[in-house]
Amino acid sequence: MMGATGRVSEDDGSFDLEFWRAATPEERIAAIFDLREIYHEVMHPGTGSQRLDRTIGGTRRLQD
Repeated sequence: MMGATGRVSEDDGSFDLEFWRAATPEERIAAIFDLREIYHEVMHPGTGSQRLDRTIGGTRRLQD
């Protein structure tokens, strides 16, 4: 793996700030999950999508 440092552009980040300020909370949460899925695919190619675990459980009275 190779790495390097440098600037991609002279962007001051104002576009990003405006974009996120304009996004609703629901859009921000959706973006978080999208970015997480993209990150997982980049870091673990071909392993499929990760999902949140859904643990089901409960209690009930024993039958006599």
